[in-house]
Amino acid sequence: MLKNFLIIAFRNLLKNKVYVAINIVGLGLALACCIVAYLNTKYNIDFDKNHAQIDHIYKIHSIRENQGDLHEYGRIPMPMAPAIRNDLSGASRVFRFESHVFSARDVNMDKIFNTSVCYAEPGFMESFTFPAVSGDPLAYQQLENAVVTKEYANKFYGDEDPIGKVLTVFDDTGMSFNFTIGGVVEKAPQNSSVHFEVLVSFENRFRMYDDNVKGNWEAFAQNTFLYFDQPEQADAFEGLLDKYIPIQNAARQDFIVSSFVLSPMNNHAHISNDIRWDNLRDAMPTAAVLTPQVMALLILLVACFNFTNTAIANSNRRLKEIGIRKVLGGSRRQLIQQFMTENLAVCFLALITSIGIALYLVPMYSAMWEGMELQLELMEDFTFYMFLAGLLIFTTMLAGLYPSLYISKYRPVNILRGSMSIGGAGKLTRFLLATQYTFTVIALFASVAFIQNARYQDTLDLGYERNQVIGVSLLNDTQYQKILAAMEANPAIESVASAKNHIGRGNYGGLLKNGDQEVNVDMLDVGINYIETMGLEVVQGRPFQKELEASDSRNSIVVNEKLVEAFDWVDPIGQRLVVDDSTTLTVVGVVKNFYMYGFWAPLEPVGIRLKSLKFEDDGTYSFMVARTNISNVKEVYSYLEESWNAKIPTKTFAGFYQDDLLRNAREVNNNILTIFGFLGIVAFILSSLGLFTLVSINLIRRTKEIGVRKVLGGGLGHIVFLISRGYAILLVIASVVGVTMGYYLIDGLIASIFRNYKDMDVFTFLIPAIVIISISLTIAGLRTLKAAMVNPVQSLRYE
Repeated sequence: MLKNFLIIAFRNLLKNKVYVAINIVGLGLALACCIVAYLNTKYNIDFDKNHAQIDHIYKIHSIRENQGDLHEYGRIPMPMAPAIRNDLSGASRVFRFESHVFSARDVNMDKIFNTSVCYAEPGFMESFTFPAVSGDPLAYQQLENAVVTKEYANKFYGDEDPIGKVLTVFDDTGMSFNFTIGGVVEKAPQNSSVHFEVLVSFENRFRMYDDNVKGNWEAFAQNTFLYFDQPEQADAFEGLLDKYIPIQNAARQDFIVSSFVLSPMNNHAHISNDIRWDNLRDAMPTAAVLTPQVMALLILLVACFNFTNTAIANSNRRLKEIGIRKVLGGSRRQLIQQFMTENLAVCFLALITSIGIALYLVPMYSAMWEGMELQLELMEDFTFYMFLAGLLIFTTMLAGLYPSLYISKYRPVNILRGSMSIGGAGKLTRFLLATQYTFTVIALFASVAFIQNARYQDTLDLGYERNQVIGVSLLNDTQYQKILAAMEANPAIESVASAKNHIGRGNYGGLLKNGDQEVNVDMLDVGINYIETMGLEVVQGRPFQKELEASDSRNSIVVNEKLVEAFDWVDPIGQRLVVDDSTTLTVVGVVKNFYMYGFWAPLEPVGIRLKSLKFEDDGTYSFMVARTNISNVKEVYSYLEESWNAKIPTKTFAGFYQDDLLRNAREVNNNILTIFGFLGIVAFILSSLGLFTLVSINLIRRTKEIGVRKVLGGGLGHIVFLISRGYAILLVIASVVGVTMGYYLIDGLIASIFRNYKDMDVFTFLIPAIVIISISLTIAGLRTLKAAMVNPVQSLRYE
């Protein structure tokens, strides 16, 4: 029976090559998008699953209470790890892990790279999974040995064996440390929280920094992990950490901790965005997860509705077959099985097509998101084939079940008597077509909204100069002096300033008091001329002045308008602010509000303090900024890079364009725009094909009507209007519903990504509707016009 079903199915498919090809291509594109969405979602769900023991690993965080709100921090005091090892039982391993970026080169090779050099204690490699390639993966536990990843070793040595090679690592001061490579491991996949290129003993963290933090409870370790043989032991162990709260708070009265908590690493990447001071890799942003899912669902619905529509509309070609099979004793169940077999065949061919499309689509999508590695592994991922099987069944049922039920219910008497109406004239087909177009309008609406938002963000006044400023990250006084000399020697550079904290690159939190009022603010420590160099607009008072440098550095503060609003000041100049309960500062100036981190964060109260140019304690300036004419930006950047490489050969140039701080926002905008643009084009093509099919079959039904109207004097324009009128109404309804749904869906999506974005305007609503209605009516009108131009003699002879 199945064999006969298949034979008949392929014969019928061959008889309808055009419609079958349309459905295969349409469903193939939709299923390819579903494959991308599956891999994308699986990539996010599988974050850290490469570590076989991830369920046993916990990270210790600290909790602070600030004005009634609890905030979680990813760091704890440096000495807590050895204290836990000595004092508490229950955790099998306690180990610290820190990551820093240094320059490294081989002692015998003229190659130098910025390198992720990480420090780890024993227990790290035994807990996290890094498959060994050669040598000893535990070699890092020896003070002067290192373990490197295979990818990093290949950068230096190609196919040579790296074991025994010596790497020189240059610390922040330029001092060199030699490490012998004792082991090579596989690099962690991109969807892993923990990464390194060179791994050395944690003791080197104290040797290379020499900052007296080894037993200092005032200092913090980046990451402290616990490993439990039985994960359920973690809950009981967490309470034992309370004994260290008094020690911590006595050492850091400016950072009062209310508790220590254990964060399970099997979920850490998905919540790390909400954890302060956390330097492990985050899972994918919401936009990168939801966008392909929405895209896949919309385009799959469009393709399935198109399949359903064309199947029902094309059913007239098989009326006599159905009637004869029923008269000869065929049951409705057999007819349904026959039609479902045909639908399954089409969906299976579409699935094969989708895999071919996905081979190109997956790497293209993966390249859109920085740090993502999506791979279509046809021979390794068994769950992928389970997904494909489920997708095939779901698509077959969604696209083909109703047409099978619809077609099989025809009464043979009506069919053979010729009184059976042709498929495609019913309300269902119009409803499905309207639904297709609604989804298409949503996709076009999204494209228009993101185009407008991208243009808005490109021209938005951030409150500072972003197109003419070049920044350079600094690590020590030597670098500062050399890059300052280079900047001052270039006549194209109009203004130079230094800063400990820089807009878009880092600030610190502070608590400012004025009378009984307290406000948490973002603080920046900057040098003379920073406000002018960055183009911050002083709206009241004055900026810091060179002739008042000594006084300003001790007694003055410049604030933004948001801070003035927070304290509800009428006249802010001269107001007194207490910082950290110890220092009183006078407000000497107010600057216009500026966005500290672009569009990702709202405007916040900001205080700006003058940092003395003397390098004291750890007070090296972190940044130098140079302002130049916009036409000279690239030339000045190249000049600074060449000067750096000539004067500081042991460190790679750490310069950046200020405008690049918004690159992430642009990439998100452009990527989502590309996705929805692709969706809109595919959905529109499928919907147009569906409309063309319905119009064509409707014209077959109305062939004689057209001939009669022409004989009675009806004009071409009038005939085209009468036949296209119903589709025009349908398209208007679909457009109204589409832009309404699109507004709520896309506005919510943009709001979940950006804190500052462009609101929808009249063009956001009109452009998708006008494009859909005009182009679709043109397609329908031209097809109708072609039929109306046929000689009425031929039309009246039509059977």
